[in-house]
Amino acid sequence: MIRTSFHLPRPRHPLARLAWLAIGVVAIASALLLGAIVLAVLVAGGALWMLWRSLRSVLGSHAATPASTSPASGVIDGEFTVLPHAAPTQRRH
Repeated sequence: MIRTSFHLPRPRHPLARLAWLAIGVVAIASALLLGAIVLAVLVAGGALWMLWRSLRSVLGSHAATPASTSPASGVIDGEFTVLPHAAPTQRRH
């Protein structure tokens, strides 16, 4: 059996037990509240980020590029290099 060096004895007085119970309940409630606040901040931040991104794409697509430089619909301009087909490798078992 593993023994720890830090051990708090249970209080014998009923009011002391009630006080420790209240401290434990407050600690658990504050941890849950802090978690809920962090979750709310993350959800609000994600919603604002998505709204910002959608507004940027809507405003940017109409005013950013002039019509003369926009590529034709469905055409992607780029370069490529054809690589030689490699010989199949043997598997070792």
